[in-house]
Amino acid sequence: MAINKKKVLAVILARGGSKGIKLKNIVDLANNPLISYTIEAAKNSKYIDEIIVSTDNKKIAKVVVEYGAQVPFFREKKLSGDKISSVDALHDAVFRYQKLKNCFYDYIIELPCVSPFRGPNHIDEALEILAKSNRNKIDSVTAYVNTGEKHPTRLKRINKSTISDFCKEYPEKNQISRRQDFEPCYIRNGSIYAMTNDCLLNQRSRHGRYMKPYIMSPLHSINIDEKFDLVLADSLIKNGYAVNFPKKIQKIKISRLRNKKKIKLLVSANLDFIPEIKKKMIENYNCIFIKNDAHATNIKKEIADVDGWICSPCPSYKIDKAILTKAKKIKFIITPSTGTTHIDLEYLKIKKIKIKSLKNTKLVNQIYASSEFTFLMLMNAFKNFYNGALNVKMGYWRQNEGYLRGNELTNKTLGIVGFGRIGSNVAKYAYSMGMKIGFYDPDKKSKNKNFRKFQNMFEMLKKSDAVIVSVHLDHLTKNLVNKKFLSFMKNGSIFINSSRGEIVNEKELIRYLRKNEKSKAIIDVIQNEQSKELKKNILYNFSKTNNQLLITPHMAGLTFESETKAAIQTYDNLKQVLRGMRFE
Repeated sequence: MAINKKKVLAVILARGGSKGIKLKNIVDLANNPLISYTIEAAKNSKYIDEIIVSTDNKKIAKVVVEYGAQVPFFREKKLSGDKISSVDALHDAVFRYQKLKNCFYDYIIELPCVSPFRGPNHIDEALEILAKSNRNKIDSVTAYVNTGEKHPTRLKRINKSTISDFCKEYPEKNQISRRQDFEPCYIRNGSIYAMTNDCLLNQRSRHGRYMKPYIMSPLHSINIDEKFDLVLADSLIKNGYAVNFPKKIQKIKISRLRNKKKIKLLVSANLDFIPEIKKKMIENYNCIFIKNDAHATNIKKEIADVDGWICSPCPSYKIDKAILTKAKKIKFIITPSTGTTHIDLEYLKIKKIKIKSLKNTKLVNQIYASSEFTFLMLMNAFKNFYNGALNVKMGYWRQNEGYLRGNELTNKTLGIVGFGRIGSNVAKYAYSMGMKIGFYDPDKKSKNKNFRKFQNMFEMLKKSDAVIVSVHLDHLTKNLVNKKFLSFMKNGSIFINSSRGEIVNEKELIRYLRKNEKSKAIIDVIQNEQSKELKKNILYNFSKTNNQLLITPHMAGLTFESETKAAIQTYDNLKQVLRGMRFE
């Protein structure tokens, strides 16, 4: 999106000779190189047209390309020393790039690598100020932050044993001052320098004669200069304060493998580590393989002319009308998963598109990943394993035993709602550890006489020390875990959900946990997982500040073995679906 029909070039300066922290620009920060946070912010800006990085270092250049920016040329040595001003390096990068591309950029925005908490919204807001003010011939917009406690009034000059005010304009009478009495004072935070082309190339300045400020919060102004800054930033990101979520660019590999067969298949499920299944598909069908379907636009481009689609079990979009509008010939969709919350089943019904999942298939009963993971969640809730690992990372050992102390499973009662594959498997695991097993499922029985079947779900909830929900999502189970359900669970109970997020009324679960401080919940799913607005989910936000709730990212079935078995069953499902179908 252009801003006032102006072209915007983002420049990231990243020399390799940093002294305080070696190769600081690509130093690890919460499992990503520092520069990647700035690249991600720039990529998500509404107004930036091109992103270039000026560097003299091959290692930095390699990382830059991996995260989606470009290094059109290497910076000359004479512009790479620690005494070279940023404006000289910036001027060189813009001048050379415009000459290389034979183009002109109206606005230049320098985004220093050292600001991982500056987000795309900050970039866009600063550019909007520049564009709006350009009618008054403003040269630049620079980001600032309030000095807070470090006000000039409190700055001191220390000479041996004497202390005096550093700023004569702001003396501190009797060495006493109150923050609320300070005149507002700001300092450049080093995160955004937006300027006109004239300001940089003709005036050779990042600020020019006429400047405007863009005020940012202290959090978003954190600047990585020393190792302590890295520790602080790492802690903030790992506690949910990230505004940028860097990811390496995975090239969308589209392979069109044609043969004389009539049936055309789109395959976006990952079959790369199951070559025998992929080979069979290539031999028997006209296949379009999309190695990475992270973007819905890639699917839309390829789906128009296919007869069927083997989709990813966890796409970043919902398979609905928006995706399928151009799919004029499609007759079926097959998903290598038991759940179908990533698919709009009502729309498929209207369009008469057949859907086939792993539910109620033979091989699915040989998949144990989700059962094992659900039992792991139960074990963690009783044993506080996560707390223990986190405790050591913080530098503690057993100083706070109350935070670490757990409970034995032996003689505890486990209540299971839904006694299918996962429920019955977990029952066996838990029983082997000495737990008493109760279950509620009107459609299931147990051959093990030691497993008690309850006719009344609420009666079972009252007797259970831990409750696992393992049901399929349908109109009967949606919001099954509601206010009434939770009211029968006792204080101190453990709640586990590894089925589907829509089964739980999230507001009621939070109310239950707040009311029952001894209770815990561990969940592997949340509602609307295809939404990119994770930070708006109420359970996610509750879990950030409350140790009663632990969330994992729908990873229960994510194992090599389970995905291999799922692929084999999916291929069998494909053959079943095709029997009796006619294709032009």
